[in-house]
Amino acid sequence: MRILALTSACLLAFSTPVLADPAVGLGLSFSFGGGQSQTGIGLRVFSDDEEDSFAASAGLDYIFGSGAWRGTVGGAYLGDNSYVGLDVGLNFNGGGVNYGISAGAVNTEDKAAPAVTPPPGPPPV
Repeated sequence: MRILALTSACLLAFSTPVLADPAVGLGLSFSFGGGQSQTGIGLRVFSDDEEDSFAASAGLDYIFGSGAWRGTVGGAYLGDNSYVGLDVGLNFNGGGVNYGISAGAVNTEDKAAPAVTPPPGPPPV
């Protein structure tokens, strides 16, 4: 458990300069593995906040049925203040590795409009 936390902290520290404008989302998660499916609520951090784009994600889920916590890494499509994601997770209560899908709300920004430059005119006299 200590190695997992240390590895996660190192990866986050090394990837921080790459993050453009991170965003935080909250939603429902569904995990599959070990012959069963589980439902939970999840908090996700996304590598970017630009809508209509794909972003990397890291998160933490609380699984309702078992009361377990599940750490996740994956990717998501960010829409207009919403997300849909796919992830791989590790159940911290000994449930092993599983995969899942999630969807929820996130504060996204519109894509930046290209800068408008005036057409070239005659050179100044």
